[in-house]
Amino acid sequence: MMRLLSILLPLVLVLAATPARSAQDDLSSLTAALVPLRTTHGTNEQRDAGPELTPVKHALRAWLERHLPPGPTEKGPDGMIDTPSQEELASLGRSLSQQLAAAGLTCGTFGKPGYRCPGDPMVADNFRGYLDDVRIGSFDFGRYLLVITGVGVRCGYDQSAYIYREGPDHAWKLLLASEQDDYGKDAYAPQNFLSIDVSPSAVAWNEAAPLPLVATLGFSPWCQSNWQQLYTRLWRASAATPTPRPLLDRADTLYIGDYQIATERLTASDFLVEYRGGSIDGGALIRSHVAHYRIQPGDTLERIAPVALGPRDFIEEWLTSDWPEAMRWSDPSANKPALATFHAAAFGKDLFGGFDGPAKRCRTDPTLWQVSFSRDGGANEPEAPADYFKVRWMAPYRFTLVDAGQRPFPGCDEEAAMPDDIGTLFPLQGRVP
Repeated sequence: MMRLLSILLPLVLVLAATPARSAQDDLSSLTAALVPLRTTHGTNEQRDAGPELTPVKHALRAWLERHLPPGPTEKGPDGMIDTPSQEELASLGRSLSQQLAAAGLTCGTFGKPGYRCPGDPMVADNFRGYLDDVRIGSFDFGRYLLVITGVGVRCGYDQSAYIYREGPDHAWKLLLASEQDDYGKDAYAPQNFLSIDVSPSAVAWNEAAPLPLVATLGFSPWCQSNWQQLYTRLWRASAATPTPRPLLDRADTLYIGDYQIATERLTASDFLVEYRGGSIDGGALIRSHVAHYRIQPGDTLERIAPVALGPRDFIEEWLTSDWPEAMRWSDPSANKPALATFHAAAFGKDLFGGFDGPAKRCRTDPTLWQVSFSRDGGANEPEAPADYFKVRWMAPYRFTLVDAGQRPFPGCDEEAAMPDDIGTLFPLQGRVP
């Protein structure tokens, strides 16, 4: 499995050591599509982007495809498969980026002679008419190849990701393309990828691999803000088209000011995402969010535990989810009709307020905890009375709602030491981006 964290460390999973092609390689089609953008503006004024970016993306991809290494080949009498190493792929990616820079198609390095893009990238950058560096890597022991490109827009780059697999002629064939080509005001969401993953095939090289799942996490960058949108997408690759309909396509508020902001794990049977996003608690503003899906036969998705990492976060999920979803997290002992009535009165996507201190443990049952939350009133409304929730917490992160009301639950008053950050499903120690 390979993950990309593009804002914390350079993406270093790219193609290397095949002999570098000459810098005189034909870049005329790409140059002809790209350079005129420097003196024009896109119909999407916010991003200075428009349909004119799509021919640039395709010309860049076509140029790169001519430089891809040979596909997997048998080597030696033992039938071993020879594929490029990650180090070789990284080196090739750097070489291709250098060719683009030598042709004047990238910005260069800010603050150094020859920097070509206008403005200060730390203030209000606009990279329209220029390209990002190329990143190339592989998945599943070289079975799949990944190419990442970027076309300049206001406040960053619009990145595209292309997954390739071996074709009938043993050359690389495009399997899946993640590319933003709708430039409408409300539809266009240029991305910087945080993570890209392909489900492992779990079959030998001499066996036909099933079509994989492909997952991406990306955020839409903007100038001078730590609050962005996280785009989480999951596809089943298709032999019929490189642009299948996604199985999952969601957008969530993302906070990018922390060390670890979003990461995921993909297998053939489940997809797990953890990210830092907004909180309805005015005293916290930021919390960890978890989305875990079981991938069922027919590629239908079912959200499963964990849905949160602590009892207060669980109550946030319950309060801000539609009732059919919230109902699934009700405890078997709960009075569901009563919880449905309570949820209808409290539910709101724009709900805001504050938790009244840490969760308190119930003395009669150590798996039960009480959480209290006070909703903010409107501009001319008094603050709503506190709501109380009885939560069952089973290790490690399995939560269900037992009861809810406007009075504390008897015996649920035990102060229990709890760290501010209860945990993470992706420990930082020993993790390689």
